Amino acid sequence: MTTKNSTFGKLTIAAALCSSAIMCASTASAAGFQLTEQSVAGMGRAHAGAGIVGDDVSAIHFNPAGMTLLHGLQTTVAGTYVSLDIDYKGLNGARENGRDKPASIPAAFLSYQVNDSLWLGLAITSPYGMRIRYGSDWSENQRGISGSVTTVDINPNIAWKVNDYISIGGGVSALWTHSKIKSGLPAKQTQALPAALGGGSLDIPLGGQFEYKGSDWMFTYNLGLMVSPTEDLRFGVSYRSSAHVTARGDYYIRGNAVMNGEGDGKGRLQTPETVYISATWKPIQKLRLSGLARWANWKKFENMRFSMDNLSNLHATQGAMDLAQSFPPALAQGAIGAIQSKLGNVNIENNWKAAWLFSLGADLDVTDQWTIRGGVALETDPIKQQNLRTALIPDTKRLWLTCGLSWKPTPKWQVDMAYGHIRGIGHRNLYESDKSNVKVGKFEKMNAWMAGAAVTYRF
Repeated sequence: MTTKNSTFGKLTIAAALCSSAIMCASTASAAGFQLTEQSVAGMGRAHAGAGIVGDDVSAIHFNPAGMTLLHGLQTTVAGTYVSLDIDYKGLNGARENGRDKPASIPAAFLSYQVNDSLWLGLAITSPYGMRIRYGSDWSENQRGISGSVTTVDINPNIAWKVNDYISIGGGVSALWTHSKIKSGLPAKQTQALPAALGGGSLDIPLGGQFEYKGSDWMFTYNLGLMVSPTEDLRFGVSYRSSAHVTARGDYYIRGNAVMNGEGDGKGRLQTPETVYISATWKPIQKLRLSGLARWANWKKFENMRFSMDNLSNLHATQGAMDLAQSFPPALAQGAIGAIQSKLGNVNIENNWKAAWLFSLGADLDVTDQWTIRGGVALETDPIKQQNLRTALIPDTKRLWLTCGLSWKPTPKWQVDMAYGHIRGIGHRNLYESDKSNVKVGKFEKMNAWMAGAAVTYRF
């Protein structure tokens, strides 16, 4: 009885620590779309060997099979602080920076060894997010004004040690998302004229801003495999499924020359499915070398679609009345109807491609209490058509440089700290619109700084 009560008490304390992270994670967001900041120890080695190094409870998120390296009951609470520098310079000399307030990304993990073959785990993370903001009247506001995505992923897992060489694991996720998108609208819409009126086209002044706010719950799953040919050499592969987001919320059109309004609406997008391939090796007792190749299928991120449920919530302005009087009623009604449909259905085209992250990292045990680590990574550009780059997600090829350390004051406690710098080194041009090859400027900097800390307790 004493042993059972003791185990139950430990689980209760650990679960309370993880539960507290849910409330913290509800405010988590960061620039970028897919977040890798779930592990502080992992960040120190640029996430090389993700999930299979065995010194980090975040294995539950990266590769659940790696839980079989964790003994007894362990819990980790972590936080990463992220700051951006998205510096834009237009060909017309205009300058703007998309950095918003720095963001904190929390995470919490709980791993419990049931017996010699079975493990249970829980991960509470923020796997996707972004936070970016420009001035509402900046010169290229049609390419985006502000955007934020906040996520909370509650991910229970189970792992089975098949034998001394093979472990497998898997889990399901309840993923909550909350998003806000704001963008300028084109200054004009070109409406084709029928042949009966001489053909050609008519430029209709529009302008103003579009804004959407919405939330959604969805479910995903993850799988993992770890193979250990020897005690000092391990390989892992894991998969995390895509999420189909159909968030319901509020839809706004403001400052438009023809019609404005607000009402219920929907936002739709699809996150990438992800595969991690990792390896780790100890050539000598105090040194560990690790590597990672991560494939993210951004082909699924074709577009972001927003629609107003009831277009009658868009009300005509005086500009619409003036437009209606400028040519025959049948044509005016058609033009206004087309504009109403366009304003009530905003589509941001991305048409991205799959991207890779390659990283190498090393851990050196300086003493029994202190470990230092470092890593380098290269991430490929997911943007296939450069004129589709938006100011909301101005991605490019990126170079990672990271370092970190661990301190174990006692066998039960571990403190991890890490720092990372991500530098955009690829294409950074911004174009007039997604239909144009006219360059309007360039993001001179696309940099991010990360600093993280984590505390692990082994019961």
